Amino acid sequence: MRRWGQESMHTPVVAPYARIVVLMTGSEHVASLLGYVAGWAQRGARVHIAGLVPSLSHGDSGSGNARLLCRRISLTATVDAACEALARHGIEADNEIVQVEAGAVQTEALARAVRASRAELAIGSSDSLVSLAGSTGCPVLVLPTPFARRCQVPPRRIFVASDGSAESAFAVREAARIAAPGAAVRVGYLACNPVAARHPEDFDAVVLKAPHDDGGVSDDVLHAIVEAARQWHTDLLMLGPRGGHAGGRLRYGSIAAGVAQRAVLPLLLVPQMSQRAGPAAAGGVH
Repeated sequence: MRRWGQESMHTPVVAPYARIVVLMTGSEHVASLLGYVAGWAQRGARVHIAGLVPSLSHGDSGSGNARLLCRRISLTATVDAACEALARHGIEADNEIVQVEAGAVQTEALARAVRASRAELAIGSSDSLVSLAGSTGCPVLVLPTPFARRCQVPPRRIFVASDGSAESAFAVREAARIAAPGAAVRVGYLACNPVAARHPEDFDAVVLKAPHDDGGVSDDVLHAIVEAARQWHTDLLMLGPRGGHAGGRLRYGSIAAGVAQRAVLPLLLVPQMSQRAGPAAAGGVH
């Protein structure tokens, strides 16, 4: 398992991602966003910033298209300034302005752009990015807007929500991989029957009661995850966007979307087929 940090005092600290795609709409807190890029990029990392603007429509009024053009000009200036700010930190970044459609068409267009760049991490501040994690094969970091509190970068306290399934184990493995020396990792184990719950022995763990109904994920599940992470003063919340325990019938896709809408801290979504979710720590991760 490749981890941050050093085995001796003479080995430099290495951040976890070498290829990062940043998705900007102009509504995010740019300084915080770039702080995460700088904190998660390896030395010599390739960073690509995509400014996302709605496509012009022939059905829109002239004033509507004029507003979109003004938005494009403003976002272009913001993206250029972001590249210059990263360059001052020794991080080279290229950029493009991408016209996107609404709904599923937008998601697929963004997924193609992320896959084309062979990104190891995608970063953005819109909760609509949740759907990207299942389409790109790389982790997606969703930043809240606005930030409720300052979180440490790199994270010192990482909270992973897991239902014990093979799918959610990818998120636990990625947490073990990216944890810096001295960082604490806690697994919040979702269980419909907390008394019978099993959890990884390699990490600090808590059992979260996870009530559910046949119509979807209970609000109590979302509240349990967000509150457990918040009360632990988490810097980063992690989970898998897909998966689900066969016995509990938990719908992890719905959980990811719900948590993204409620969380007031960074959320890292790790897809099942993530190439970055390498082997777990010695002893295994369940």
